[in-house]
This record gives sequence, C-alpha cells and structure tokens, in this order.
Amino acid sequence: MPACIHAPFEVIFLGTSGGFMIPSFHCPCERCQEARQSPAKARTRASVLVRGVETILIDASADMALQLERESIRQIDRMFITHWHYDHIQGLPDLLMPAKFGGWKPVELYFPSQMAHHFDEDLDYLNGIVQLHPVEPGDCLELPDGRWEVVKTTHTPESIGFIFGKKERLAYLVDGVVPPLETQERLKDVSVLVLESTFDEIEPPEARQWPNFHAQAAIDFWKKTGIPKCYLTHLACHSFINGLVVAGFSDEKRKELEQAYSGLVFAHDKMRFQLA
Repeated sequence: MPACIHAPFEVIFLGTSGGFMIPSFHCPCERCQEARQSPAKARTRASVLVRGVETILIDASADMALQLERESIRQIDRMFITHWHYDHIQGLPDLLMPAKFGGWKPVELYFPSQMAHHFDEDLDYLNGIVQLHPVEPGDCLELPDGRWEVVKTTHTPESIGFIFGKKERLAYLVDGVVPPLETQERLKDVSVLVLESTFDEIEPPEARQWPNFHAQAAIDFWKKTGIPKCYLTHLACHSFINGLVVAGFSDEKRKELEQAYSGLVFAHDKMRFQLA
C-alpha cells in the first residue's frame, strides 16, 4: 500500500442538489424561479471532489462532466460510489471519452460489492477504463491522501458512506437517515460531518416513507454526534407537504438555522474547505 502523505487537502462541493437540479425545468416554484434569475443560487446534482496528492471523486453525478469542466479538472485518479441511484452514477459513461481521446489511465473505482453486476450488464464498455474495486462496510483503504473507511448508511440495502482523512477526518454520509449503530461508533474521531438534507421539511406521515433526512432531522442527528462541524448537501430546496413537492427554505431561513446552530453550513456548488 502507498505511504500516506501528511499534507492538507481540499474538499470541493461540485454539486449540492438532490435528484433534480435547481432550477428544475418542470418546476415553477419560488426557489426555482430565484435560481433562474440568479445563477449563484443554481445547484447541480450532489458530488464532492477531494484534491490532495490524488484527485478523488465521490459519486458520479448526472452533471459530472459539467462540474469537472467548471473546476478545470483534467484527471480523476479514484472514484467512490455510495449507491446505485441515477443521480449518483449517471456520470460514469462520461469516463469513456477522456479515456479514449484524452489518454487517461484507468480510474480506480470503489463501489458497494452488491453493485458489481451492473458493470457487466450495463457498463461493460467501461472495461479497461475503470479498475473495479468492490468494497463492503468495515473495509479500510490506505491511500496516498490518508485512510478511507467504508461504513454502512441507511438509504438503500447496499448504500455506503466513507470516513477519510489524516489528522482531521471527514465522514461523508450521503444519502440516508440515521446510520446504523456500528457507523455511529466510527464517528467518534471525526472532525467534519457531511450529511444530506434532501427536503427542507417533510410532514408526517410522508416523513416515514422517505429514506432521506429533512433539515431538522439531519441537524438533530448531527448535534447528537458531538462533531463540531456539519455541512448539509443533497438539497432539493423543496419541501414535501401534504403529498406535494413545494418550495423549500428561503436563503434567509437557511441563514437563521446556521446562526442558531454554530458549526452548521448549508453547502452550495463550488464551496470548498481544507482539512489538515
């Protein structure tokens, strides 16, 4: 295994929306209208770039090609996939062109072991373009930028998250609600927690039907962990009320929550920070 390099690395939120972009072409709600008028409020599908000795991507967003071009990323060394939902894997076919015409070396691709059959059935044309590494909760990888642990999330039967870093460690648990106890135990040495908050609000009984956090539920779980910093991503910017998807929190409401909970940040596209 390569030796770990102890130097700061950068975490970049490439995208921070949920399953559909903000604005979404079909939606006339207030939040989407605001994003149409102010591009700074627009969001692409959730993914994160970790840049240190290597360039590592968590999830292959449906907007991956756009996100990588925006950040002038010319090479991906490794990719980690959390689960097999379209907004997290639909960017994988975009690896074909850079490999064939840009001379990319094979991308080391880590994914839940239960997903392996998809690469034979749906993505066989990526043979030789990605180097497949099926992983399971409990696996630990020593990479040039530090140790990566695989943990279980509660979104789908196969969904996983990752804890990584060196001196400061980050837990990326997107998507899902409260994780299993064994995952919660692994959060004790974490400095930064990244959670999803798909809908801003979900009214019961609908809340029990979604394997996704809404904002207050995500905040409540974060506070119980004692982790000092929490970023919320995978934001649909909508609420699910009386069986209908409606406009979610305003910018003012998000700022109120950030002020009420020290250490809370609602992530936006292109937001970045460093970990020691």
